Amino acid sequence: KGRIVDASFIEAPSSTKNNSGKRDPEMASGKKGNTWHFGMKMHVATDTIVGIATDVVYGPANEHDISRARELISSDTEEVYGDAGYLGLNKRDEFNSAATRESPKRHYYINVRPGKIKDRPADDVLRRFEHLKSSVRCKVEHVFARVKLQMGYRKVRYRGIKKNAHRISTLLALANLYTWDCWKRRTVG
Repeated sequence: KGRIVDASFIEAPSSTKNNSGKRDPEMASGKKGNTWHFGMKMHVATDTIVGIATDVVYGPANEHDISRARELISSDTEEVYGDAGYLGLNKRDEFNSAATRESPKRHYYINVRPGKIKDRPADDVLRRFEHLKSSVRCKVEHVFARVKLQMGYRKVRYRGIKKNAHRISTLLALANLYTWDCWKRRTVG
């Protein structure tokens, strides 16, 4: 009944050295920190127990993480975990209106920005609570590591988001099988 949501960039070539002399029109530039990324974004929701990707949505890199949260979080979800990019998620209209019939007992565990806890001592209550939220939220980062590092899909292979989405969805299915096998071996044996 819990979901972890996050998004990751998939880079695209910014070069215009092709037949048309243009970049891919479906891709866009997005900024994370002080670094600009040109390409697409993969928005993923995983379960909180095993870390299997349950939902995925693709879009251009300039979309904010919170803009695709409605498509990732089902109405019966009771716990939502996210990084600082999802701050204010519980205040958005699509999660608060009476027409959506969201779970009334839903809890949002969104990490605060790192600057809020930077100067606090190591034994501070807020710092420990943030560590607990991060220890649950790390499962979604494992999905990105499997797709981008183990399977080598750091850059898009095709022009257009839809073609790349098919390829990434296949890799996510393989990552889910690997995650399930690892989890089953750890809990059984």
